[in-house]
Amino acid sequence: MLMEISAYLANDNLPQFLDTLRAFGTLHGPTLSESGVSLFAPLTSLDRLDLGYRRTQIPPKKYLFPFRDTFLEYRDGRYRFPSGDSKRTVLFGVHACDLEALAYLDQVFLSEPEDPRYAERRANLLLVGISCTPDDYCFCSEPAGSARCDLFLTEQQTGYLVQAESSAGASMLKAAAKLLVSAPPAPPRTPAPCVIPAQDPERAYSRDPLWDEFARSCVGCGACSACCPTCYCFDVRESTGLTGGGSRLREWDNCLFQSHGAVAGGNFRPGRVDRLRYRFLHKYCGFSPLQGRSSCVGCGRCKEVCPVDIDLRELIGKTAPEPGGGR
Repeated sequence: MLMEISAYLANDNLPQFLDTLRAFGTLHGPTLSESGVSLFAPLTSLDRLDLGYRRTQIPPKKYLFPFRDTFLEYRDGRYRFPSGDSKRTVLFGVHACDLEALAYLDQVFLSEPEDPRYAERRANLLLVGISCTPDDYCFCSEPAGSARCDLFLTEQQTGYLVQAESSAGASMLKAAAKLLVSAPPAPPRTPAPCVIPAQDPERAYSRDPLWDEFARSCVGCGACSACCPTCYCFDVRESTGLTGGGSRLREWDNCLFQSHGAVAGGNFRPGRVDRLRYRFLHKYCGFSPLQGRSSCVGCGRCKEVCPVDIDLRELIGKTAPEPGGGR
């Protein structure tokens, strides 16, 4: 049977569909830990699958850009890239905002010069997106589908509209042909409207007093950067062995930490207001080849985890208080 680019999957066939995906790689998806934390993890049992999740605590960037990674190995007097250890993985149930975030990271790490460790993992990662319903923390604009993945599932009343977005996705549809039908599905649900606010470059680059106000609230914990799906700052560490070999590691770093701006001559971002403003500018005004492009995808993680309830939308939209007055 020659499959169409899109088809319909009934809810009852979802478990078999997921088993079919296992033929394309180790299956991972959204799960709920024993402590109640949403996270992407191996789906050893379909009972662990949590399709009603809103967002995972750590975004799917961990599959491409791990928290700690051996980037180079030192042997016989020279550095070498580690031998390939990436396994084929099917990541199921990724929301549109996280798909956009991974597409942004692709531009960062796959542009010349290409990052070989990221490229290896990206070539072995198949993405299956799924529609979602935004909550109070979200401020994205969810599309009906996304070309940022291999397959995209749009939830409907009795099942899913399944859309292939790549040749790999088409192969998945073909493998699951017996589980799919081409009958017209019911109209898809319409998610609540969420729009990322427009940025004001003049305010962003100015010394607006709001920077000082928010810096006084910020505790510098860095939780917002740690959970952000597009933050990619890292530190580099050298580790040596007793036999003369060694390795070069890279670990996630955080621009809100004072140590992030420390250099031999001092610290070029010594104050919290400088670090908060730097993160905002990097996030909303772009950086290096991606200058002028916002990397915020509106997933809402930073607002949800902030211990002092800082909301980036307030940083964008609030106006400075009048002298001597409050809000």
